[in-house]
Amino acid sequence: MFFIILLFIFIVLFYNYFWKRRNFPPGPPPLPLLGNVLEFDHQEADYKTFKKWKEKYGDIYTFWASEKPFIVLCDYQLLQDTLVKDGETYSGRICVGEFNPHVRGGEFGVVFIDGDLWKEHRRFAIQVFRNFGMGKNVMEEKIQLELGYFFEDIETSLSRGENIQNLIPKIEITVASIINQLLFGFAYHEKAEVEKFTKIKETINKHMQIATYPGTLFAMHYPKIAPYLPILKDRYHGFINGYKIITEYCKEQISAHKAKRSTDAEPNDYVDAYLREAELKGNDSTFTEVQLINALYDIFIAGQETTANTIIFSVIYALNYPEKLNKLYHELDKVIGSDRRITLADRNSLPYCNAFIFEVQRLVNLLPQNLPHKLTKDVEIRGYKIPKNTVILPQISSVLYDEKAFPNPETFIPERFLDSEGQPKRIDEFIPFSLGKRQCLGESLAKMELYLIIANFFNQYKLEPENGSPPSMKKVPGVTVQPHPFKCSLKKRY
Repeated sequence: MFFIILLFIFIVLFYNYFWKRRNFPPGPPPLPLLGNVLEFDHQEADYKTFKKWKEKYGDIYTFWASEKPFIVLCDYQLLQDTLVKDGETYSGRICVGEFNPHVRGGEFGVVFIDGDLWKEHRRFAIQVFRNFGMGKNVMEEKIQLELGYFFEDIETSLSRGENIQNLIPKIEITVASIINQLLFGFAYHEKAEVEKFTKIKETINKHMQIATYPGTLFAMHYPKIAPYLPILKDRYHGFINGYKIITEYCKEQISAHKAKRSTDAEPNDYVDAYLREAELKGNDSTFTEVQLINALYDIFIAGQETTANTIIFSVIYALNYPEKLNKLYHELDKVIGSDRRITLADRNSLPYCNAFIFEVQRLVNLLPQNLPHKLTKDVEIRGYKIPKNTVILPQISSVLYDEKAFPNPETFIPERFLDSEGQPKRIDEFIPFSLGKRQCLGESLAKMELYLIIANFFNQYKLEPENGSPPSMKKVPGVTVQPHPFKCSLKKRY
């Protein structure tokens, strides 16, 4: 019996520490069943672990999530040689464990799918958003309209003597209203809709945090047993309940559209356009209601989290780096010089403002891990033969914090994006929207929102820390990082 136990232990250790790793790039030794997930810091957004692994193992290495290997690519040129030059091979996608089949009911959505289904629905989404003005003057008008509501909300608080304000919900509602008009055809202006959104946003925040917990990752890899295990069952139900609440909201919007839509009318939003396309293509197409629900889930979350959190962190960095904020004010006073609305036509006249925004995007580094890709065929990367369906993790955060491209990477330095004459300077490693065929679907909209909202907000208001103490720059970990709550002092500049 003792010999059998020793043999079993030997087999487990041999398999775990040698056999399963033998053909992959080197990396941190994984624990049996758990992999390396316990090595991540789950109290704060974790960039240090990836930095440590890169320093030890190089630009390509392997870590394990449960029993699944993740091949990490963390060098800009390596990402160019793979994701860009051989984009189709790296365009596959995986979800968290068994999330798609177990929770979604199959391969649905636009983020965690691949192949022909992904291509068809990505093309459709891009075309619909273009038809509704994404990247055009009409979208600028919509953003400016929501800016008006944003400023009106701030002014109302100021008129009541509330100089110390919590900007986070105001910014979140502004960004959500923009993406909501594209998806559902309405903004969050009425009190009842704002209250409903606030509850949904709380769910999204928690959902995005829970998604990266080790217990959640383990539960999604073993969903049939997780509901019956201590600790794991709470992670399992917490994650799935978040999905259900968000998708129920999407279902409500679909039902409302079905009730009032006219087959003769032109579509007003993504749901309208999708329902029309489904009718035209018939029952045998991929334009099903379950696909629509999951596409909305993906876009609804992504369209809010990334942009809103970047704008919030622009305020946090401004309060922590007052000398940079004063430089921004100086340029705005020199070029704009009034409380008029800043437009896209002003962009080329505001190099420091653009550099300020770029540095916010770089330093906030929204996706510490990025979203995983999957190989669509066998490849060879730097001498390693990697089989089809292996997970590839393009580590964008390592590139954005690369000390060679960005000296003192954890310091807020907008000037790094300007040349000696104060004019824009291109840095190839600045890739906040990723690279290749999986580059961000809403990149053009996000860029427009960031510029118009940040430029106009700082032109309108003078900011100071609450009680002279700047807010924390630490990040709440999640799929996308989130800010810690804070308040600041506001007053009109003009």
